[in-house]
Amino acid sequence: MKIPNTLSLLLGTVLTIISLQWIFIPQSAAESLNMIYLEGEGRSTQIRDFTALFLTTAILCFISLITKQYQWIFSVGILYAIAGIFNVLAYLNHGAPLALSSLISEIIFSLMAFTAAFLFNSKNL
Repeated sequence: MKIPNTLSLLLGTVLTIISLQWIFIPQSAAESLNMIYLEGEGRSTQIRDFTALFLTTAILCFISLITKQYQWIFSVGILYAIAGIFNVLAYLNHGAPLALSSLISEIIFSLMAFTAAFLFNSKNL
């Protein structure tokens, strides 16, 4: 049971740190993702959406850690897997540059989440 707990805690901690960057130093958080720090309502949307994404997925990791229920962290895995898919599709279909560092993070996050979910669920089989 140590591995899924560790994965949930580690992933939740990393996602919490990223969300805190979006809350307290959003310009730096945007730059870390190679993004332009937007102006006006775009900035509000950028800060709101990225904070919501990272903070919600962190909370789901911690709920899974506390309850030992795989569904919570499995949801995190789905979200980051879909983000990775659309990262590639934006590159292939819309001429966006391939955000390789983000894609690697999305793959790692989804693998961590799916592994933890599988291990949490396997104890219930």
